[in-house]
Amino acid sequence: MYKKERQIYIMEKVNKDGRAITNDLTAELNVAEDTIRKDFQELASKGLVRRIHGGILKIENDLLDFDKRISINLSAKKNLAKYATALVVDYSVLYLDSGTTNLCFAESLPADFKGTIITNSPQIALACCNKRYARINLLGGELDLTTKVIKGSSTLKQLEHINIECCILGVSSLDTKAGITVPSFDESILKKQLIMQSKHIIAIATKEKLNTIATYYIADASSITHLVTDETDDNILRDYRDNGINIVIPDSL
Repeated sequence: MYKKERQIYIMEKVNKDGRAITNDLTAELNVAEDTIRKDFQELASKGLVRRIHGGILKIENDLLDFDKRISINLSAKKNLAKYATALVVDYSVLYLDSGTTNLCFAESLPADFKGTIITNSPQIALACCNKRYARINLLGGELDLTTKVIKGSSTLKQLEHINIECCILGVSSLDTKAGITVPSFDESILKKQLIMQSKHIIAIATKEKLNTIATYYIADASSITHLVTDETDDNILRDYRDNGINIVIPDSL
């Protein structure tokens, strides 16, 4: 197999599985480890993948439209979101970060939820309007028409003055070594501040988001207090537990 064919094979594997491991590829392609490492280095130098110990990770660069993302894995998102609401019943100040899974979470919150709900997502704010005992605070700023996120310097300044008891963090990519990453620089700045202001952080992530990486770093995975996921493979979850994250898996899985 020529180098170009080999690298196409590697990229197809990365795009399918989210990563590629040196030992696996040496066996599959019957080539030396040094050959695969050189392929990894060349692909990484082109910005196509991210090097990790023993392999490479897919880089998630696509900033998909919110309306397109909402239908992806919708059933799994709703199931996880509904299960996660039990974790926040005792909190009085709740920040709902933007994202389609967090929209499902907002819709699943009990109508009698008592407390303050803060968000930078107009959709989430509207979804919370039936929580008759809740106070809803929608942050101001510039509305991104693609992601439906309110962001910018004024949004960031508002966040700096808020002490958040519990944050439901929107997660697009999560890896124990690469950390929490997103494809948008502006959003990464906002989420960094959000993590700094939050006492407890809950992430709701379908298994496709685990062991993946995007362009812009936010924080280490250990910043997350609880991870609610439908991933059940303990070989994958072990690294997250070792980072001090409490793993929550719905009983139905």
